[in-house]
Amino acid sequence: MIIREDSEFEKMVVEERYHIAVPVQIIQYADGNTDYLVYSFCEKTAETFGEKFADPFAPEAIAWLEDALKPIMTELEYDTEAFVPHIHREYRMSAMPAETEKSRLAELLSELTEEDRENSMEVLEEFELDPDNPDDRMTVIREDGRIVALAAVNDMQEDSVIEITVECDPDYRRRGYGKACVIALAQYFMKRGMEVKYLCEEDNKASMATAESAGFTLYSRILPMVYYRRDASEE
Repeated sequence: MIIREDSEFEKMVVEERYHIAVPVQIIQYADGNTDYLVYSFCEKTAETFGEKFADPFAPEAIAWLEDALKPIMTELEYDTEAFVPHIHREYRMSAMPAETEKSRLAELLSELTEEDRENSMEVLEEFELDPDNPDDRMTVIREDGRIVALAAVNDMQEDSVIEITVECDPDYRRRGYGKACVIALAQYFMKRGMEVKYLCEEDNKASMATAESAGFTLYSRILPMVYYRRDASEE
């Protein structure tokens, strides 16, 4: 099915010269059905692509679509030479995960202390939690006086779907800490009636294993055709 991107959003991307544009996004669901989320001027290209290729993720299919989009995106002053396709997997959790050992589960935080920020992973600086917002939460595991693993909200959609992300200090991996954080945060949101999703690149086998071992199931495979605007100063 061809789905047009929101017209106002498309207009902003094209007319306001956004740094990033995604003219076509392929979404193939676990049941085999495929949607194409497209900018209006790429609709015909997506229709031809869908008719031509049974497997939209086959290398020859991706190469064809890249070639078809190249003149369009070049005219809009986006860099087509540096394009690298990345297939993502979207996992979802619809059933409450089993309880894990309380000693392995993370502590649910309403706010982070300055001590946490001084003694934790650099990635922690990306998350500014609002203690008054019950949808803004993080689960963490501490060892040796510092946060070594965390799961946090990456995105919240209007249809009550929460996307979570996980990070773990390299020195503390392969201990199940990331999985424990993911399960704890998923439990929190699912008890509040929300659906939880988890995104990762398909070549990130460790992240895929974390999702699957935590009880997530594959919802879709996604290929966003992402282009970056050329820097005029480099021309």
